[in-house]
Order: sequence, then C-alpha cells, then structure tokens
Amino acid sequence: MTDNYKSLENEAHAIHITEEEVHKFYVGESMFKLGYLIEGVKCKLIDISRSDLVKENSHLSRKKWINEGVDVEVLKVGSLGWQQGKLRLKISVEFCPNDELN
Repeated sequence: MTDNYKSLENEAHAIHITEEEVHKFYVGESMFKLGYLIEGVKCKLIDISRSDLVKENSHLSRKKWINEGVDVEVLKVGSLGWQQGKLRLKISVEFCPNDELN
C-alpha cells in the first residue's frame, strides 16, 4: 500500500475510469469531470437526486450535512467534556500516478 496519494482540488479535472465495474455507481459514465463525481457522491451520501441538489429550497435538512453543517456536541478522546459546534461532511478525492505506486 502506498501513501503517495495527493488530493485533486480542481473540479474541472477530467477522469477516465478504466475499471469497468467501478464507475457505474456514482456517475454512470466512464469519463467525466471531477466535479461530477463529487456531486454524485454527495447525492448518494445524503440520499437526494442531482436535480434536488441544485434546487434552492429542496431537502434543506439533508443538504446541511454538506453545506453549513449540523449542530453537534463532540466528546474527543482525552478531553474533559463535550464541545459544541458544527459538523460537516466533505468529499475528498485523491490520486496517485502508477509510477508512484511501486
């Protein structure tokens, strides 16, 4: 296993998935932009359609998980008490070129 993966930040990057059984779940195509993959993962994660993701007043309580965050309390290991704040889910996509896998 390698730890040479680097985060892909630009959602305009083009991706071509060559492993046939993998790509259908989130995007339905083998070639797409990174932003399309991230959008698909977000939709699966919060269980809404792509069209509902862009609608302003649709599924607001679900969208909070990926937008402004939800109110929570966290008890961190080793801390003395609960800490109030917001929790937000973020999708990160990483890439490692084949020449760095070995």
